[in-house]
Amino acid sequence: MDKPQSMFRYFFSLFRDKPEVTEVTVYKSAVDKALQSETGNLDLFLRFLLGLSLESNQKHLRGLLTKTRSSSQSHEDTVNYIKEKIRENPSPERSINLFHCLNELNDHSLVEEIQSYLRSGSLSEPNLSPAQSSALVFVLLTSEKELDVFDLKKYSRSEEGLLRLLPVVKVSRAALLSGCGVTEEGCASLVSALESNHSHLRELDLSNNDLKDSGVKL
Repeated sequence: MDKPQSMFRYFFSLFRDKPEVTEVTVYKSAVDKALQSETGNLDLFLRFLLGLSLESNQKHLRGLLTKTRSSSQSHEDTVNYIKEKIRENPSPERSINLFHCLNELNDHSLVEEIQSYLRSGSLSEPNLSPAQSSALVFVLLTSEKELDVFDLKKYSRSEEGLLRLLPVVKVSRAALLSGCGVTEEGCASLVSALESNHSHLRELDLSNNDLKDSGVKL
């Protein structure tokens, strides 16, 4: 038995003797525990669990829960709960995993909304909600097109936009951040993000930003 299945059985065993527990209660608890994990070690387990929640996989849940609701209602409640967590604007890494979870649940509404904006050229970052900004990061990271050069001005002209899109900067070979209002504080966050994980970035354009001397030294 592989590791996700072992964790799955262990997780459900915690609720087995609690007759009031529903599927949605279990899924919400799993989402919360994954968000609380600093290492992301529960991310794949959460996707595995939610994938099994689909009606086509319900046979795997027989005998593990004592009380269930209709599959469609459980599915809708779980999707709405995950979207609620995305709106709370967690860290970029946690947001990305939550979008993978929505994919497992076959809900692509937030992603399709951003893709529509990108196709029409009407994307306006200052007007994006935290959930839409997270969706933009997910769309760019999962695009079939390789991120060779990332031009921030295509999506945002603010330091806040840069901070939200840092995961995209990290996987790009070159990042063009010229004239995007990046300050000394924003530059420090950029350096910290690039040092915290392996980064593909080799070229960085920070011209025409108010970095001051200390920002340039960073």
